[in-house]
Amino acid sequence: MKGRDMLDRLLRDHRLIREKAQALLQLLDHETMPSRALLAETRWRVGSHIMQHLAFEDRHLYAKLLQDERPHVRERGQQFQAELATLFAEYAQHAQYWTPDRIASEWSRFRVESRRMTLAMFARIDLEEVELYPLATNAAIDMKTNVAPTTNWTREAFAIKDAITKGACTLPA
Repeated sequence: MKGRDMLDRLLRDHRLIREKAQALLQLLDHETMPSRALLAETRWRVGSHIMQHLAFEDRHLYAKLLQDERPHVRERGQQFQAELATLFAEYAQHAQYWTPDRIASEWSRFRVESRRMTLAMFARIDLEEVELYPLATNAAIDMKTNVAPTTNWTREAFAIKDAITKGACTLPA
């Protein structure tokens, strides 16, 4: 893939994450909890796509920004990565805390907290598109190749999937 193709893929991923998250927001609009299976499947669709995107972005963008020789590029990459790590930690904690049983007993609170988490994710996506991707493009970061990721996204994905689906249903891998 060429550099522009990689950027297009990152932007396409963002669009898909937004679409999947919109489906979750629609479920959150209901006063009563939807079926556990539907909610778990929707949450997992969002979560799995986020983690696939983060793993790809980590290998093709973040790791390269952190290795860049130019201090301003490296520092901005570090700042974006640190902010992302904080947001992802909040998301992982949220996803793991809100098991199907807990959601069933605290649907109203889950709705509020999930909406807040989703809107924070949308804000982050917007920030990447407005600031980070132009920085990478202007700095001529080679996104065609990948390097070792900085985070074990697979481990995180399994922990989140287990919490989301526990007692709700069986989802595809």
